[in-house]
Amino acid sequence: MLGAIWYGGIPLALLVVVLAVAGAEEFRRLARAAGLPTSPALGAGALAFPLLAAAGRWDAAWSALLAVAALAAGLAVAGAHRPQAIAGAAADLLGAVYLGGLFAHVIVFRDAAGFAAVLAVVAVVWVNDIAAYFVGVAWGRRPLAPALSPGKSLEGLAAGLVAATLAGAASGPALGWPVGRAAVLGLAVAAAAVAGDLWESVMKRSAGVKDSGDVLPGHGGILDRFDALLFGVPVGYYLWRWLL
Repeated sequence: MLGAIWYGGIPLALLVVVLAVAGAEEFRRLARAAGLPTSPALGAGALAFPLLAAAGRWDAAWSALLAVAALAAGLAVAGAHRPQAIAGAAADLLGAVYLGGLFAHVIVFRDAAGFAAVLAVVAVVWVNDIAAYFVGVAWGRRPLAPALSPGKSLEGLAAGLVAATLAGAASGPALGWPVGRAAVLGLAVAAAAVAGDLWESVMKRSAGVKDSGDVLPGHGGILDRFDALLFGVPVGYYLWRWLL
């Protein structure tokens, strides 16, 4: 992954397309397990957004979003699950944006800011995860969200956010970013990463499964591995545009 981000171009586009499409398939299985019908609009949307980003046409993302919404609605009405047409179309649209739209930001961010900036945001997500894990294991006493993720603690959350804020601040001088703004970016990216982790836990609980898939031995599925980055990278990109 880091190699593809460093190289950019076609290798990164291919990786993101594979991750988005594979993740969309995991999302489809989770939705079906939760009683939500899906259609090919889900996969089409998951593919369209990375391709637009790779072609340098991210300005057309809104048009793609409307097209996916129309396709999802049309297929829901024409399909065999008409009583669940609204739920099915909503699941298709959410999955397309969640996998295709969010994953596409890796390409958009890399093209706009370069490898070092993307690496800094990815590192913030990792630092948050590592600090939260070790502090949570050693000193975690108060659960963060016991119904969703019993292993997470408020102590781990606090440690992760502090560590990520410091990591963001530390990256500032190397990238020419103001230290204070880089620290804000680190904090916001870490908070988004936690939200992404919890959101994936909600989906798995709704589907009644432990992992989103088994494509990555020892880690579960694509969503299990990239849930935090899916939220963290887009937040990092927009904060980079607005703050830096």
